[in-house]
Amino acid sequence: MKRSLALLTVGALLLASCDRTTPTPTDPAQKEPAAPVVGQSLEVQDVAGTAQSAAKQMAAMTDPNNPDLDPDLKTLLGLFNVGGAPVRPNSLDLSGAASFGKSFVQGIGGKGRVTTQALTTVQEALPTGTRTINRDGTISETTTPTDGYVLVDARSDLRIQAQWKVGGAATVWVNNGYRYDYRTGQSVMVQQEVPTNATGSVTASGKTVAGLKFNMTPGDCLNTVGPTALTLSGWAGREANAPVKLDLAYAWTEKDVLLSGSAQYATTKEKVAASMKLNVTGTTRNRCGDAFAFTPTRADLTGTLDIPSHKTELNVYLRDLSNLEFSAQAMNAPNALDRIGGTVNAALTFNGKAVVTAFGPLADGNDMDLQPGDQVKFRYVKSGKLVEADFRTAEKDLQELANPRR
Repeated sequence: MKRSLALLTVGALLLASCDRTTPTPTDPAQKEPAAPVVGQSLEVQDVAGTAQSAAKQMAAMTDPNNPDLDPDLKTLLGLFNVGGAPVRPNSLDLSGAASFGKSFVQGIGGKGRVTTQALTTVQEALPTGTRTINRDGTISETTTPTDGYVLVDARSDLRIQAQWKVGGAATVWVNNGYRYDYRTGQSVMVQQEVPTNATGSVTASGKTVAGLKFNMTPGDCLNTVGPTALTLSGWAGREANAPVKLDLAYAWTEKDVLLSGSAQYATTKEKVAASMKLNVTGTTRNRCGDAFAFTPTRADLTGTLDIPSHKTELNVYLRDLSNLEFSAQAMNAPNALDRIGGTVNAALTFNGKAVVTAFGPLADGNDMDLQPGDQVKFRYVKSGKLVEADFRTAEKDLQELANPRR
């Protein structure tokens, strides 16, 4: 009897294990976001004042004279004589990450050799060699390294180094506008040499106090629509548990456009962190040609800005997009977005409570205005009342979010 019971138990367990199915991940776009709560959610008319409060706190934290400034970061700032004026509140704005990388590779590159190709193109090569400012203020230069650039200031024991061809990686030429040539009276194209795998570092008294890594996959149409992939990461102060850190990643495949970034700044007592991630799914046609077109079908955007006592989160989900194409022909057509279809699910939260939510179909409703989005339901709190409105009604109130008074 005991043996039969044991066999039945084992058999039941085997059947149960065979019946297990992997749960399907829940799409966050399917669930309507929780509505703002009167008395708990930030009201739309108070958004501007709250943003100013967060900006002031950020400015105080990033002030070089802040007594709580990280000691390693303070040493680094001292090397470059940074002090007095506070860092601007938008210093961690992720939209500046790409320009930061561009400034690094093009700004330094602009000091390199200039060569002429044919009669219509000027090429600005990346600088190479070593430039030393000696203790007596004189300058000496050498031609090595040939694949990087080193700047040494012997007076402060400072060394700034860039390696342009990590692992033997090639460099590429990027169109960088035009320049007027006074000798010929004509405008010539300027091309900047840019690395595909590079590193940079700052060393003070033998200790590395800042680092940067840059990697790019140029693709076949770098000069028209940009690279197919790019990553940028940097830190300052110290590499382990860095008080300042930045990461950026971008990729464009046949089916997706991906962009993500994060930034962090920390004092000895407080920390600010920002992050964002964008994933657009769709179809790319003729990426390198004149008939380039991208047709998205869904998009996910998430972002967080966490300043002490001021945490803001944004989530936007677009699904089943239709009648939407990004191309020269489609965007130049009259009323290009009038027939857009799909759904939107979006929420902006502050300190864990919804401020504004949007949910519903993007297509034009049964009214006569022929404008998409009038079926989307917006909800927010204004003057102590929960407001539920369509886009036209909500647009005026939401101007406080888009254009806060200064």
